[in-house]
Amino acid sequence: MTSIRQNTRCHLVLAACSISLVLVFLGLRTSNYTTPRWGLSQSQQTPQVQNTDIARAGNGTLGFEKVLVLGLKERTDKRDAMILSSSLTGFEVEFVDAVKGEDVLDKARPAGFTMSGGVLGSWRAHINAIRSVLERKLSSVLIMEDDVDWDVRIQSQMPEFAKGVRTVSGVPLTEPQESPYGDDWDILWPGHCGEVGPEKDEPIYIISNDATVAPKEHQPWLKMLKDYPEGTRIVHRGIAPICVFSYAVSRRGAQKLMASLATKTSYDLAFDNQLAFACKDKLLDLKCYSVEPMLFFHHRPAGSINKDSDIAGSKPEDADNIREKGITENIVWSARLNLEKLIAGSRDYVTQW
Repeated sequence: MTSIRQNTRCHLVLAACSISLVLVFLGLRTSNYTTPRWGLSQSQQTPQVQNTDIARAGNGTLGFEKVLVLGLKERTDKRDAMILSSSLTGFEVEFVDAVKGEDVLDKARPAGFTMSGGVLGSWRAHINAIRSVLERKLSSVLIMEDDVDWDVRIQSQMPEFAKGVRTVSGVPLTEPQESPYGDDWDILWPGHCGEVGPEKDEPIYIISNDATVAPKEHQPWLKMLKDYPEGTRIVHRGIAPICVFSYAVSRRGAQKLMASLATKTSYDLAFDNQLAFACKDKLLDLKCYSVEPMLFFHHRPAGSINKDSDIAGSKPEDADNIREKGITENIVWSARLNLEKLIAGSRDYVTQW
């Protein structure tokens, strides 16, 4: 069921100053958001896409020209899981090698950019992926980190997200566009770890009775949706999402980001915080759109926890700290936790709650 309102992690470890700055200025996970009135709606337990233009958001690249996955080449375990998960849920990915901070020359930094270590390497890898949009003359890409997970129903979720982006950006659902998401966006942010929510009086798109939304009791941080019924997801202008588990960039968006985050230092912060502030400040008239709850999230696999982050590195003591089973917060039927079910063709999916 959809309706429209007109009224109304993160990298696992960030530099402490970056986190504090973001929390203070963005008011993470809180906002002046108020409950809208309900408009015209129709029941939708499972997304049923009728518009063939929008339906392309559920194709083999989720409606983008390419799906790029960032990760260290030596982390073959993550690449194995990513290839298997995406192949079993209907889309294709390409890998972009991550960058280590020590491999970034000081003279190659934009003036005023002081980040170091894994944060510096992560920034460079994301910029490389964004630059590839222009180098390869692509119309758009979805960029994901290599430890990201999603619901097995991702191909039906993305067209609903596309409807939301079109609606909020003012593109008619039936109007032919190059992108199923419409052609008036720079950044789409379906995979993050928190949002501040839409500003008052900004339009939102509401998806109701969505069986792919995790129960509220398992998402206590979702302040934005506290007054909505269970099974509600909303699409809105991206104010300042945090974490770059998954985000899309159009060609126009890539040009704006290269101008503001690569050739100069607009924000001396980790990349996800840079992108959040760029969206918040509408840098170069940047048009960002987000979804809450998110559609992609960080997966923590079973085994030693020192395998989790390639940005922060690991501690010797982490080797003895074992996670008994894998987990992906906020995702109902995790692709990573249902690989054998998908292979067997079973519908008896593992649910985390």
